[in-house]
Amino acid sequence: MMTRQVTSSVHGGSFGVADDGAYLEAWARLDATQTALKACAAAWTRTAFALSTRQMDMLARQPAIDAAGTSGAMSAALTHRITRAVDACNDVGAMLRRIGDECGRLADLVARAHGLYNAAESDNRRMTSKVVQMLTTINPLAMTAVAVGTGLGGAAYGKATEGSFGVAHASHATAWMQEGLMAGISTRLNALNEMGGLAAIGDDGRHVAGAAGRIAALSAPINDRLQGDRLIVTRTSPNAGERPVGYVDGTAGALHDLRRLGAANGDGARTGLSYATIAISRYARADGTNAWLVTIPGTDGQPDSPFGWEQNVELMGDNAARRARADSARFVAEAMRLAGIDVGEPVALIGHSQGGIVAATLASDYVDEFAIEHIVTAGSPIANHPIGEDVWVTSIEMDDELVAALDGAANPEHERWLTVRGSLSEADDDRPLVSSPVDIPDGPLRMTHDLAFHEAAYASAAQLGSPALERHDAHLRGTIAGEYQGTTYWRGRIGDDADK
Repeated sequence: MMTRQVTSSVHGGSFGVADDGAYLEAWARLDATQTALKACAAAWTRTAFALSTRQMDMLARQPAIDAAGTSGAMSAALTHRITRAVDACNDVGAMLRRIGDECGRLADLVARAHGLYNAAESDNRRMTSKVVQMLTTINPLAMTAVAVGTGLGGAAYGKATEGSFGVAHASHATAWMQEGLMAGISTRLNALNEMGGLAAIGDDGRHVAGAAGRIAALSAPINDRLQGDRLIVTRTSPNAGERPVGYVDGTAGALHDLRRLGAANGDGARTGLSYATIAISRYARADGTNAWLVTIPGTDGQPDSPFGWEQNVELMGDNAARRARADSARFVAEAMRLAGIDVGEPVALIGHSQGGIVAATLASDYVDEFAIEHIVTAGSPIANHPIGEDVWVTSIEMDDELVAALDGAANPEHERWLTVRGSLSEADDDRPLVSSPVDIPDGPLRMTHDLAFHEAAYASAAQLGSPALERHDAHLRGTIAGEYQGTTYWRGRIGDDADK
């Protein structure tokens, strides 16, 4: 199997209005140069063809020339010169095509780095989602059947090409309809007559938040009775030599530590950590205050874990009080208090999946207690969270991972909310800066919800030199600027009053 590759585009953020015209002009010149060079290459190829035709005509007349006693040596010399001219024309044509292709690649890199394609891509995605949402609202069973059929087709393709009949290929095949399908199903659950009917289609994913809120109103009390609602937060430590989270100098490093922490939590025999463990890093500033980075893994589904499956529904609902009371949000907030985070001290949060939803919830519903300045999410459906405009949001999503599409809407796009959107690309495309490799062993395609894909997506975007991405990375570095003082680890458990 070949190494998986991810190609990314950057949406939202600030690209610098003053620079947009210059980059657009550069793209236009490169694109025009590509067109002109390809036209010249075609002209040289036509010339080679015309010379070849002339040469064949001369060869066809050679017997007659020989029979007439005319000098064949002159004819042979001319034929040889034509052959050399044909080869030269073909070589020049090939060279011009290569240069033209390179200009086209550079034009594409400029466009991707500076978001020149973003408006068209976002409009197409939004329109597709609205159409799918409308059709799902009208006939949810039929559209669900279409999704199942498309997914089975993708899984069958995976079986034929990789010998693996799995959900990863099914998710990849249905990527185009995931957001719209979720929004349409949620519209039906919310009752059209209460939500404005078909006229409300595409209304920023509020249908999903409303549906999640309705479901959570029923599921949360049931979960509390089954699981309990007594939160126990304990400081813990990894084994000697195991430090999955350390000093971070930017978004890429924070993402890597997030992945390391998730892996460490799942390998407790080696690391000494366990599920539902978060990390809180302290950075001391010269003025005596601290800055903080909170690293939050995703859902683990353990029976006594605050990061269970049901908590996702609570976190995604439209009821702020219920979001804030979700076990995972309560756990992270309590751990932050115990770690010593004071009111007004700058905090950055980074989370994967449910961990990212928790980060968005804290940035939405705990603003009176914590000065959250930046959140980074990986594979988290947070488009519907009412995050304040003073909070910077860096979201990384794979376009086929399903989980990030559960909010039924694309993320907002403005100066302080940036989304890196990654897509699987051809593994055999080794042109520089086109894509980044995924740090996983070769084998059948995994679900792209794996953090390895988000790391590759961010790396692909970062190597483009996107000004918007660089601004967000600089803001994260500024938020946690200071001398690294160490990292504490906190384990959460949920039980009832009878638990010891």
